[in-house]
Amino acid sequence: MATLESDIKDFMRARGVGLVGIAGPERFDGPPSTDLEYSMKGAKSFVALAVPYHLGALYDFLAKRSPAPHNLDQFLKYQRILRLEKELADFLVERGYRARPLPMSCDYRRSPYVFSLKPAFSLRLGAIAAGIAAPGWSGNVKTEEYGAAVHLGGVLTDAVLQSDPLLPARYFIDGDCAKCKRCVKACPSRMFEANEEEYILLGGRLLPRARRRNIDLCNISCFGLHGLSSDRKWSNWGFHWIDEWVEREPDPSKRLSILAQLLKRGLTTGDSTQRFEILRRLCYVLWPEEVLEGVPEVDELPQDEWERYRVLAELMGRMGIRGIESYPIPLVCGHCALVCGPTLEETAERYRILASSGIVMSGPDGRMVRVDTFEEAAALRKKKEKGPGRLRMLRDIAASALLWHRHYFGIEPKTAYHHFRYRRRLRKALQEVGEGRGEAEEKS
Repeated sequence: MATLESDIKDFMRARGVGLVGIAGPERFDGPPSTDLEYSMKGAKSFVALAVPYHLGALYDFLAKRSPAPHNLDQFLKYQRILRLEKELADFLVERGYRARPLPMSCDYRRSPYVFSLKPAFSLRLGAIAAGIAAPGWSGNVKTEEYGAAVHLGGVLTDAVLQSDPLLPARYFIDGDCAKCKRCVKACPSRMFEANEEEYILLGGRLLPRARRRNIDLCNISCFGLHGLSSDRKWSNWGFHWIDEWVEREPDPSKRLSILAQLLKRGLTTGDSTQRFEILRRLCYVLWPEEVLEGVPEVDELPQDEWERYRVLAELMGRMGIRGIESYPIPLVCGHCALVCGPTLEETAERYRILASSGIVMSGPDGRMVRVDTFEEAAALRKKKEKGPGRLRMLRDIAASALLWHRHYFGIEPKTAYHHFRYRRRLRKALQEVGEGRGEAEEKS
């Protein structure tokens, strides 16, 4: 006999989505980012879906052949998932339920510190609660089928749905992750620890992941503000460096110093607002189909690199974004997820390709140049063209301040109270686990 749960999965699978999971109300006793009602009043359940990255584009990105296919894949997948979410929400509404599709990113809660980037609803934790993924060491969720290189989406509904079976909390952490941890090496800023765990409490389970050293280290790498690896042998696709970090890694405990570097570098690029706005508009807004009309699929991109950039710049223009036509590549990192494949062998190969990919820099004519050694990159850096100019920088600073203040700055008392209560429960759970381990050691 067909159920609503089976109908939902059949509906999604008929549209090519292989990974679909369902989490009912009992699964979401956790941090504020698992509060269903924050994003939709009356929400009771969550439907999670995952779509894999384009492998050819992923390998081009890691190998420093071209960043354009991976960026186009991300752009098209964001829009595809938003469309799938809307179709599923409409499907549920037709059956008498309320439903809301969720943005894939940039839907952050307001905070006095705007770069904390706390999600309104965590798609990662939703995917874990729905049984299609489990924590990976990097904090990305990992799937059996595709590793961590997946796009996540989901729909909230007021239907009370039956939850799918869960993967064990330590399914990957004690398995492949314990033997691998190449995600640690793949992060240019070394944002998380190699051997220390921290935990999230969700639905009464402690979910492990690597301890974060400082979230701003991730912001700096993913915004392309410092993309050079600590051994100076490779980079991500961002072409900025923080000089003080070239010779030695930053001290993660010096939070004000790292924040100062983030602001100092981020506010002098001249285009930081546009690059973030690309992600906001692609992850948050479902554009009419005509906006994507004529945009080639990833495998149909021109071979010439500048023609590829022209395709992306034209797409940005259709969304009203101007000023980054020469290098319209907002997605420059994400290595911690990209290198994580479905097998240890696949992950090892992806990291090998990244670690031997070289360094990209902005050449004298503005074109991206790939070199094999740090010495070549440093020499190019001395010859590069002048910066964006004072007027452009000032405009970008003003626009960036307006964007972050308008969308992400503020105080949410309900979220703060939820966080306070959650931290108390987490401490109690960790204490109980510690006491249990101590008793087991005494008996042994």
